[in-house]
Amino acid sequence: MKKLSIIMILIFLSCLFLTGCTKDSREIDDQVYSLVIGCDKGICNKMRLTVQFPVYKSGGNDNSGNDKNSNGSTHGISNNGNTLFETVEAPSILEGINLLGSATTRRISLVHTKTIIFSEAVAREGIEDYLAPISRFRETRRIMQVVICKGSAEEFIRNNNTLIGESTAKAMELASTQANYSGYYPEQSFQEFYTGVISPYKQSYSVYAGLNEFKKLQPLDKGGSLPLDSDEIFSSMLKTQYNLPPGEMPRSGNRKIEFMGVAVFNGSKMVGALNAYETRYLLMVVGKFKKGFFTIEDEQSKNKAIVVDMRLGRRPKISAYFKEGIPIINVKLNIEADIGAIQSRLPYERLDKIDELNNSIEQIIQRGVSDLIRKTQQDYNTDIFGFGKIAARNFSTVTKFEEYNWLKHYKDAKINVEVDANVRRTGIMFSSAPIRDNEDTIITGGK
Repeated sequence: MKKLSIIMILIFLSCLFLTGCTKDSREIDDQVYSLVIGCDKGICNKMRLTVQFPVYKSGGNDNSGNDKNSNGSTHGISNNGNTLFETVEAPSILEGINLLGSATTRRISLVHTKTIIFSEAVAREGIEDYLAPISRFRETRRIMQVVICKGSAEEFIRNNNTLIGESTAKAMELASTQANYSGYYPEQSFQEFYTGVISPYKQSYSVYAGLNEFKKLQPLDKGGSLPLDSDEIFSSMLKTQYNLPPGEMPRSGNRKIEFMGVAVFNGSKMVGALNAYETRYLLMVVGKFKKGFFTIEDEQSKNKAIVVDMRLGRRPKISAYFKEGIPIINVKLNIEADIGAIQSRLPYERLDKIDELNNSIEQIIQRGVSDLIRKTQQDYNTDIFGFGKIAARNFSTVTKFEEYNWLKHYKDAKINVEVDANVRRTGIMFSSAPIRDNEDTIITGGK
């Protein structure tokens, strides 16, 4: 009986301590969950906060579009009719959420926020006042994506719609994972971004985005050809390696939002940006580059290109030591590639030719990574690669490393880059077959 009594008491106490908390319990329908938060500089207050959240019952097409209030502010339903926008000026993000709650029928919750967007104007001045409440508030998720947008964050969010499918939340998640297929921009969570802002070992970066007004795409003439010399344009594009900021890609379409490149930070302030190819080189060094097609110029055939699908063969090897007080860092990258196309149809698939292609890839990657590192040292003095973590191994204590102030001395480091490239596959073709015309002339495009 004594053992039974003890067991009954333990079961009773377990029921008391293991029951759920009813204080904060709410029905799902009692709240509305924000998908995106946008932060701009305020006019009447410190900041202008824009929130995008889904509607529980999608309205018809007659409700789509934006309406204007009597005071001139805008609100409305997105183009696909399944999300709403609300904008308010407030002294802080959290109070802005409270203020918006007074104008909605449901409490706004941040537990499912996918993305937080800062305008470039805010990022240039510093976002420390915006980061503090987000990092401390228990509702916010550390896995949400951080984006810096050109222009207004409010306007950017009002163009955040999905034309494929009905779920804006799923569209946003899939958009962030597109970075794994191209490497033109990173997948950067709030946790990683905030850690870089406060870390003595490295500095932070985030996704760079903009709105494309579809004005950069040159029209074709009536005959269907370009009005300019396409070969000259092609050669120029290969040399500049697609040095375009977000929003200026020569394209047309329906969705204006465009992710392209990286916004570079020194502390909590944005100090510059990297283009699409520089972003790829950054991801290679930090070990986050998954795959991406590179179009490189064929050195043996003018105005012809070779397309290769590159990826990291293994994680980069980075070592650091000090010589006469100067940090020396060695970076070794292992790149694997598959041939996607050979426009000149030269036999690069042959064993005696494939070494030439490997050497070309190694030179391109080595030059691109070295130029990027030099840019971060001379122009920004920001260690977005996290070399400080490797250099810290040369100090006996964390205190001594912090006293050294790695972020200040990053510009003095000598960084050597070595690349080992290996073309693994040639696609589903062993060799490029020659093209023949009706005169039985073999056309290969090169010699």
